[in-house]
Amino acid sequence: MKTDANYSDKFKKVYKEYYLLHPDGDSLPKSKFYYLHRQWFFPNHIDLVLENIEKFHSRFYPKANKTIALFAGLLHDAGLVYERIEISTEGHENRSCEYAKLILTKYDIDSNLIEKICEAIKATNSNNPPTTEESLLVRNADAYSHLTSLHFFAKAYFSNELDYFINWFAKKIETTFNKLTIPELSNEINPLIERYKLMLETYNKHKKEPLISSFS
Repeated sequence: MKTDANYSDKFKKVYKEYYLLHPDGDSLPKSKFYYLHRQWFFPNHIDLVLENIEKFHSRFYPKANKTIALFAGLLHDAGLVYERIEISTEGHENRSCEYAKLILTKYDIDSNLIEKICEAIKATNSNNPPTTEESLLVRNADAYSHLTSLHFFAKAYFSNELDYFINWFAKKIETTFNKLTIPELSNEINPLIERYKLMLETYNKHKKEPLISSFS
């Protein structure tokens, strides 16, 4: 990741320390939170978000501060593990910001930069409209990553609760798609969303009315 030269080493150190905050998949019992283990979560979500930030920065937001966006992209989901005591993910962006302030202060990141990083982190919440180019960059990179990777589908395997996943997935594709603010990305992803909806419709139809029920 190409951060400002002054922050390159610090970014690597923060990445490594945050990586270790997530549980080790080799020793973690399988559960619905198993997807958060570091060996899965980083290559299949965090790293993809960072790659999207790189691509979308040059394509859509060349004037955005990429260092702010990359730190925010790296830490935006830290609250899924940091100080988490509830099953619900509600409010995890606030915990992500708390962790960001803690670790970035440790590595002497400027306080004004930290505030802007937190602002971008909070913009990944559907209820917090982005107000800066960095926030827009991170929000779109995060949503795009979810919709174009195996991340959502893996939760079906990790949860072992198919009906729970189906209901969750139906809501999640809507809220995540609505996070996209870049028309080009929305147009690119829309056919995929429509296909997802058709898949869900087919599943629910045949669950409710299996063919065998029509046999006399």
